[in-house]
Amino acid sequence: MTKNSTNKQQKQQSDNEGITRKPGTSIIEWGVAGISCLTLLAVLGYLILDGLSGRNGTAQLIVLPVEVTATKGGYVVEFAAENHAGKSVAAVEIKGELRSGNEVVEESSATLDYIPQQSERKGALIFRRDPKAYDLRLFASGYTEP
Repeated sequence: MTKNSTNKQQKQQSDNEGITRKPGTSIIEWGVAGISCLTLLAVLGYLILDGLSGRNGTAQLIVLPVEVTATKGGYVVEFAAENHAGKSVAAVEIKGELRSGNEVVEESSATLDYIPQQSERKGALIFRRDPKAYDLRLFASGYTEP
């Protein structure tokens, strides 16, 4: 063997040693595995708590006026209907009344197709008389289960 071939073999051997990997799992792999496990446990915990939470029961609907606008045809009362329950509702009937003392002067109604649990939907009622001149009452009068 010549000196050149011996040097080439030694260089090739040292290059091969740099390429080979040590057996075992690296710190980065352990870190990624740990983060993945924590994420999986968090998602499972959320799903379990969500499944055990009360989905049944009565809907808790609150209707609040947002804005009153005068138009050529009357007065538009925009409202927000909030569902504070853990249950979704459909075909929600919203009614509005203009009252003078105990007397109902005018009524209006609208239907919201769907209000998911813990959410809000907006709509509007139309009155011929100015709601600012009367006691305006807004409320949900009925719904169906989707």
